[in-house]
Amino acid sequence: MVGDKEIAQAALQAVDGLFPESDEISSAELSTDNLPDILALLQKTIDGTKAEIKHIRESQQSEVTAWIQEARQLHIEIAQDHHSLFEITRFESHGAKLDNLVRDLSSQQKLLNTEIVFNKELTTLLSDLKELQDVVRDTQLFVERGVLDSACVRLEDATNLFQKLSELDQIFAVGLMKGNILSLREHLVGEAERCWADLITPDPTNSSLTIQGSVLVGSGSMSGEALIHTLAKLGILEEKLDRLHYRITTILIFPRLHHLSGADYTFATEDNNTKFRLIRRDSPSPMVLSLYADLKLVLNFLTEKLGAPIPRLLSKTLTPAILNILMGSYLPNCIPTDLNHFNDFETLLEETISFEKYLSETGWLDGHGGELGDWVSRAPRIWLNRRRESALDTLRQTFASGLGQRHRVERVERVQEIGGVIAEAPKPIEEAEDNWDTNWDVEIDDEEEKKLLPPPIEPTAPKLKAEPKPLVDEDEDVSGWGFDDDIEIEDVEQPSIPEIPEIKPSSQDGEGEDNWGWGEDDEQQQETSTSQKANGRSQEKEVKNITLRETYAITSIPQEVINIILNTVGEAEKLAQPQYSTLSIATSISGLLAIPASILTLYRALSAIFYRDDPNPAISIYNDCEWLEEHLAGLEKDVKQRSGPFSGFDLQPSIRAISSFGRRAYWREMDTKRIILSDLMDGAQGFDHCTQYPYSENCETAVSSVIHTMQGIEMQWRDTLSRSALLQSLGSLLNTVVLKFINDIEDLGDISADASAKLASYVSEFGKLEPLFKLPDQPADALPMTAVYCEKWLKFQYLGNILDSSMAEIMDLWRDGALVDFDKDELIDLVKALFADGEKRSQVLDELRRG
Repeated sequence: MVGDKEIAQAALQAVDGLFPESDEISSAELSTDNLPDILALLQKTIDGTKAEIKHIRESQQSEVTAWIQEARQLHIEIAQDHHSLFEITRFESHGAKLDNLVRDLSSQQKLLNTEIVFNKELTTLLSDLKELQDVVRDTQLFVERGVLDSACVRLEDATNLFQKLSELDQIFAVGLMKGNILSLREHLVGEAERCWADLITPDPTNSSLTIQGSVLVGSGSMSGEALIHTLAKLGILEEKLDRLHYRITTILIFPRLHHLSGADYTFATEDNNTKFRLIRRDSPSPMVLSLYADLKLVLNFLTEKLGAPIPRLLSKTLTPAILNILMGSYLPNCIPTDLNHFNDFETLLEETISFEKYLSETGWLDGHGGELGDWVSRAPRIWLNRRRESALDTLRQTFASGLGQRHRVERVERVQEIGGVIAEAPKPIEEAEDNWDTNWDVEIDDEEEKKLLPPPIEPTAPKLKAEPKPLVDEDEDVSGWGFDDDIEIEDVEQPSIPEIPEIKPSSQDGEGEDNWGWGEDDEQQQETSTSQKANGRSQEKEVKNITLRETYAITSIPQEVINIILNTVGEAEKLAQPQYSTLSIATSISGLLAIPASILTLYRALSAIFYRDDPNPAISIYNDCEWLEEHLAGLEKDVKQRSGPFSGFDLQPSIRAISSFGRRAYWREMDTKRIILSDLMDGAQGFDHCTQYPYSENCETAVSSVIHTMQGIEMQWRDTLSRSALLQSLGSLLNTVVLKFINDIEDLGDISADASAKLASYVSEFGKLEPLFKLPDQPADALPMTAVYCEKWLKFQYLGNILDSSMAEIMDLWRDGALVDFDKDELIDLVKALFADGEKRSQVLDELRRG
């Protein structure tokens, strides 16, 4: 049970905000019986606290007394500070009154200073306005007196004075003065322009220019030189000089400098030496001396009328215009192309140097000279360029006028015949296996052609044997026939061929040549014998020199090319003569000899354009190039034999380029024809199902189309190509056709009896082309030369025999060696395709395999 003391203690703790720690005490009931104890405990606590306060007060009595004294002292000091503050406030109020007074006096001082400055500025402004007004009045006075030069000086002074007042232009008086100055300047410019218009009067209708000695202005007059100074000060001189330059050049100088009509004109002065006029001469004077004299008249007239400054002022516009026309068109057209007139050309060069000296001395070059002197030093090169341009333009005009009338020319060759057989092989004109550049529209540089082409070899015409087999075997060396002209090979030294005296063949010996259309040399004949060993015995064979002739058609262009080259070489030869050694162009001989190469290059460039309208452009190009090649070689040889600088004359690169160009044109045409014929053959679709409709119709159409095309080509080329070239070309095209036919037949896996007969009939149908290979003078019963010119013709004919024969007949042909053109595998495949499998076919195949 909780005692009264514990409850009293808990009540005392509650005063301090503490709660009993014991739940029993906190839950005890507080009654009136507990109050005495609580009051007694409270009283005891109060008494203890009072006793403690008393003890503290007694122990701190001295310190409290000290604090009280300090507080009283602080109160006294505060009272003193309050009095001082009152005094300060009183003095501050008095100082503000003094500041206001000072501020008022300062404002009055500034106002007075501003008034003083304004009065000074006003005085200065009035003084400047007075001075400016005096300058403007002086300017107006000079204008009225006609002294525009002095008026410009005073106007410039007025402008400088006004610059000081430019910031005050908002002032009415200043703005008014500015307007007066602008009006005065406009008036002065107007007077100067009026004077310039009165001074210089152009008249394009009468081709004249009038320049007065002086003009009236105001109450005085003014010279041209003074007026130029005035215009310069006003800043409008450049514009006036530009117009003057235009009028001088268009009215006077340009008509006189015209390279065609200028020689008909000269200059004259009229109206007391004030009018300068372009007039017609009594007779034309194309000499440059008269031109320079006329130009000096113009320049002297301008200097006399406009004063010494005018050459310097116009030298930047008028002089370049004169020099440009002189060097650009007039002087080059004065260069003669005829050597007989070159003494006049030397005079032209001397007068040109003299004219440049005149321009320099009179100030018309303004310190810049040497252009005419440079042109004189370049005159030989200019002449050479003009000569080259003239030659090239002549060729261009020749092309532009058309290819001309075709005419036939003769090719003549001399060959040996040993024992009745022509010893040399023919020269093929086309190579189907290495056409590296059939596009003859593309130009090849001469330097590249030097690398690509072999050394030139004298052309030889085709020589044919009567044997029905290809004239040139695959293993035969044909490097000398021009096959590799476009293939890069190393230059090798060609063996020299000694000339053999010609002999006139007897009628019996020459019969074969007559049949080919070749003539004989009737002038010389010589027989030589050579010993040969055959079968261990020495035999003698007759050796003859035979002249072979044939004709082909060319245009007029090649002869014109040769004529141009001959004219150029003739000029070079003439220039090498002693009487021309002192000419300035005497060193241009080597340049002249280089023109033929340029002419031939231009010929190749223009051919692709101007031969287009020809019915057979490629063939015409080929023929013309062949003719050019032959004649250029002779021309080069002839020129090299001349003395002097002609030993270095070299046309070999151009000859090789011409030869290659012609062959490429021919190759391209041949390739085109081959493509056409191959496409026609493709219409047969390999001759498969040739007995079945509609395939049979396609096959017959293909065969007939090829035959008609070949006949059309022959008709188209017969009057252009030589006979040998025509036969070679037709043979090559026919070889393409028959080779295509052979390959198509060999590709057939199975050929029925009807198909075999049909295919054999096609072979017979192609026989219609054999008359194309008969020579015009051959007997009617003579065999055509088809097999000579068409490599696969015999194989083609024997293929027809195979298609139309039995196995026994085929084997007989094979055993007799007639089928040597067929490979073993080809015969085996044909037998398999033509005949059904059986014992007989197996035996035939075995025999073929054993070979």
